[in-house]
Amino acid sequence: MAIHNNIQVKFNVGGKIFQTTTSTLANAGHNSFFGKMFDKNWNLQTYNSADDDGNYFIDRKPDCFAVLLDLLRTGELYIPSNIPEKLLHREALFYGLLDNVRSAKCGQFDGNRLRFSHSVTGQAPGDGTAIRGSPDGGCCVVHDIMVHVYDWMLEEHPPINLDDQRVYDIGWVDSETIVVSAGGGGMGLFSAATGELRHRFQVTNEDHQVKSYTAGALSFNSDYKIFSSCKGENNKEYGIGVWDQLTGKQIEFYYDQYGWSLGEANRLQWLHGTNCLMVATVT
Repeated sequence: MAIHNNIQVKFNVGGKIFQTTTSTLANAGHNSFFGKMFDKNWNLQTYNSADDDGNYFIDRKPDCFAVLLDLLRTGELYIPSNIPEKLLHREALFYGLLDNVRSAKCGQFDGNRLRFSHSVTGQAPGDGTAIRGSPDGGCCVVHDIMVHVYDWMLEEHPPINLDDQRVYDIGWVDSETIVVSAGGGGMGLFSAATGELRHRFQVTNEDHQVKSYTAGALSFNSDYKIFSSCKGENNKEYGIGVWDQLTGKQIEFYYDQYGWSLGEANRLQWLHGTNCLMVATVT
């Protein structure tokens, strides 16, 4: 990234002074904490104010800032033994440098040199019926009635417990929220950080009456829609439900008119760019 005006910048981070340049900060990218301080040419924005000594104050941990600033300078990640990796992860998330940390730690993806990294152990045979990666590098794994949630370092968050409802499928709406479908329990939106239920997705008929249903396979599209195979009471009313991710409201229901058992679909996949949903059903 070419910087026409390589300006020196000073930060006061938690009482410790750091000095760097806009060319170093540009390695963080415009979507980072530092990118928001500058215009598209990496000139300081006029609304940012410094103290009398020209320092920009950041109320964060200076030891972690030093590690992240060195990463921007050198492209290499060195974490001193006195800094917990989880703490550095939190600070990198604040500065918008999580991708920089991951790239330096794990290297660029090379399909010719795959290697084993970590494993998540199940609780019983048949566990791991669904596993999904989160937008920020974490993942969630189904263990029967439980969904175990991990960050990108495989540190576990409080699990999502559906009590007596077996989980069928899971999916990430964003890095903070997970959609879970369950046999007999419908579908819910949960916090990835706490496991707390935030919203239940309802199915209504043409008379706007709420119906009980079993949710199955899930899929998502870029227009913030959630798709799920649905099976109504007494194994009737098969179909595909569609909900708005932002409001949680049902916006469509496609009833099975041709006997394809859409309500028992094994997999759903939104085909980007085609405005079509691909459905794989049992026979």
